[in-house]
Formats: sequence, C-alpha cells, structure tokens
Amino acid sequence: MPRTPYTKKFLTNIKERLLTEKQERQQNIARKIDIDTDGDETDEIQGHIQIELHHQFASLNRAKLQMINQALERIEKRTYGICTDCEEQIPEKRLLLNPYYVICVSCAEDRESSSK
Repeated sequence: MPRTPYTKKFLTNIKERLLTEKQERQQNIARKIDIDTDGDETDEIQGHIQIELHHQFASLNRAKLQMINQALERIEKRTYGICTDCEEQIPEKRLLLNPYYVICVSCAEDRESSSK
C-alpha cells in the first residue's frame, strides 16, 4: 500500500478536525436523556418516539465514530488519503469535504454505476 502523499500541515489539520468531531460524538453518545413517557396515550407515544430517535442518533454517532477512528488509524499508518480500490491519491478537496472518504471519485462513480 502506498504511503500518504500529503503535507504534514494538511494531515495535522485533518487530524485535529477528526479529534474534535470524535470528542463531540462521544459526548453525544454519553449524553443521558430524560424523556417522560407518563401521562395520556399521546404523551406515551411521543415519549417512545423521542426515545427511538435518540437511539437512532446514538447509532449514527457510533457509526461515524468508527469511521473517525479508522481515518485516524490510517493517518498514523501513513495510508490516509489513498483509495482502497485503486490505491491512487484521493484529492485534498475531497478529503476536506469528508475526511473519512476511503475511495476516490472515479472509484465511487464506478461503484455507483455498477450498483444500478
């Protein structure tokens, strides 16, 4: 696997962004909620809907947290920004938009067209 071709400054910037987002998502997961399901039937239904939404958001946060950890691991291994399909460099602009991308635009387009 090729080594990351990015500057130290770029990687430091990405790493700081990932660590900040990681901390925020960990806080969101750890956040306790107090939802009242007592009352009439409508209150109970609304309470259960809020609980379900909270669980879905926590699940999304855990999935993003996993992607963040994988990106941080790739930075440490010096393989960050290398497409996992073709092993070409992923453009910096693409990684600035979403720092957990693991495939380049061409491979993403190929995957999309083959899934149709």
